[in-house]
Amino acid sequence: MSKLWLIEGLPGSGKTTFAETLATTPGYTFYSEIDASHPVDVHDVYWVEADGMTEGEVIDQDGNGRFIRYRPNERRSGVDVYELPFDIHVELMIGRWRRFVERVKGEDGTYVFECAFLQNPFTIGMVAQDVPNEQIEAYIETVADLLAPLDPTVVYLETVDVPTVFRDVYAERPTEWQRGFVEYYTTRAYAQANGLDGIEGTIQLLKDRQRRELSLLERLPVRTIRLVNDERGAFEALDALRSREEADHADT
Repeated sequence: MSKLWLIEGLPGSGKTTFAETLATTPGYTFYSEIDASHPVDVHDVYWVEADGMTEGEVIDQDGNGRFIRYRPNERRSGVDVYELPFDIHVELMIGRWRRFVERVKGEDGTYVFECAFLQNPFTIGMVAQDVPNEQIEAYIETVADLLAPLDPTVVYLETVDVPTVFRDVYAERPTEWQRGFVEYYTTRAYAQANGLDGIEGTIQLLKDRQRRELSLLERLPVRTIRLVNDERGAFEALDALRSREEADHADT
């Protein structure tokens, strides 16, 4: 039985709603991507080398430094973990994943994460830094191996009509989100290298990202459930799948 559910898909694919619904299952705990207590994700957290002096709260550490979260009035030092060079980011995040698995593999309960397994690596490695795809895949493959004791299940909320879904989500979001999302996606390394700009460029990049993610999922040694969620019916589809599996198990 899976002790970890990893909910993935493009921005606007319905991951949060799906994950929150799944987490209503007794014994399940959901951590959103911006949850300050997330066991793996490190939203708005900085990496400070071991000899660096700093304010802020130490939320984790390894042999070379500390993960720091700052309050608004504190002077920041170090580098945002998601802005580090990809190889350094990978090394630190593999440590986070390893410590999480060691802590929970003998415990009861099930965890639900969104974005942490695929979206974060592809956003940082592909969108922001445009490193070779092989490096991104090698990172995710390492994490998949580490997660084996938790028997993870990846649910990928696939977007078939990326232009329509993205434009609908874009229209619903506040102006600040609209501006910030498109700016991030079209001013970083991948878009610059491929001449992508504006909303059309963002849509093309999202299509490229989903294609890479789905290609990798086909080769990973983890249970994967792909559900089309353009019409927001993915959870009902998962519920039906789980019911069928339970019935098949009872028959045997």
